[in-house]
Amino acid sequence: MRLPSLLFLILLITGSNLRAQIYESPNYSLTSHPTMDIVSIENWDDQMHVTLNLKNERYSASFCIDSNTILRNSLGDEEYKLLSMEGIPACPEQYKFKTIGERISINLFFEAVPDGIKYVDLVENCDDGCVNIRYILLDEELNPRLNEGIQLYELGKPKASLQVFEDIMKSEYDGLSPVYGTVYLYLISIHYELGNSKDARRVYQELRESSIIGRDDFIETAKESGIVR
Repeated sequence: MRLPSLLFLILLITGSNLRAQIYESPNYSLTSHPTMDIVSIENWDDQMHVTLNLKNERYSASFCIDSNTILRNSLGDEEYKLLSMEGIPACPEQYKFKTIGERISINLFFEAVPDGIKYVDLVENCDDGCVNIRYILLDEELNPRLNEGIQLYELGKPKASLQVFEDIMKSEYDGLSPVYGTVYLYLISIHYELGNSKDARRVYQELRESSIIGRDDFIETAKESGIVR
């Protein structure tokens, strides 16, 4: 009668070691490839698994990932090497898209990232057209709230989206974290869309006077994308 109990204990210990932190649709602040989405990130004890989805928008396009791609702590200098990849060849080999609008799933496996790191950059070290996704948020609680605001905005519900983002700023804002640069951009855009130009200018001024990490990049993005009017 002791064997089943021992087997259960072994399975329990093994299972506890196999649990991963999973971030569905993690938010990021800046990207070099607007048609590339991060589907999920799984952080295991021995590796971090990043799943990407890339949509092709060019005729006769091709794509690859350099084997020198890394994850980097956005707020430090620690780097985590790419171990392997699936769904895309390593450069110089190329995947040739068959049609415009075709989507492919890309799986990248990196060295494990310590639990205390909240932001990472995905950096492809190459010569041309390199992937660079900055300030990817590793936060299981905040990511769903941000996604709710973004989804409401994309569904054409700016007032509901505005409420979500304003609630996040009231309850979570720490004055430093780069994710709030993205929230600022949404707030500015939504206020203009709702005809609240005075509030939009106020929020933009708050961004300019803030101390969030990457502030100048967010200000430049606001100008280049036409959010600031």
